Amino acid sequence: MNRTALLPALLLSVCLVATGCGGDDGGDDEKAAEPLSKADFVTQADEICADGNAEIEAEAEAFPDEPSEEEIAQFADDILIPNIQGQHDDIDALGAPEGDEDDVQAVLDALQEGIDAVEADPNTLLSSDDPFTEANDLAGAYGLEECAG
Repeated sequence: MNRTALLPALLLSVCLVATGCGGDDGGDDEKAAEPLSKADFVTQADEICADGNAEIEAEAEAFPDEPSEEEIAQFADDILIPNIQGQHDDIDALGAPEGDEDDVQAVLDALQEGIDAVEADPNTLLSSDDPFTEANDLAGAYGLEECAG
């Protein structure tokens, strides 16, 4: 499969994982607040993902049709990794619903593993082994739609 065909699949995969925009980390006062319900957590996390998807898609429009390995690495370093890391951090800052801490942490851990894999080797984005598959699967199983596709 050529790179032109892989780029849309790559972007879809990354967008499905979840990306996010910056936000208030809440500080210690909000952490002590009542935990979100699962429905509220899912709604807010999916909003983070939808915002991030839009950001990545906007940046991807300027991406070349047949990117070089260097262009893929630059896109990963400049756009994908910071955006997805921001999404991870924003979702983490929401705080897991009571009783769902392990499930939410599993999603966040899998997402961080994917981020770390892409950071170590941006060309993993072109491999058949999507570094975000586990995060997507766990997010979907938890009920996140925008974050898992």
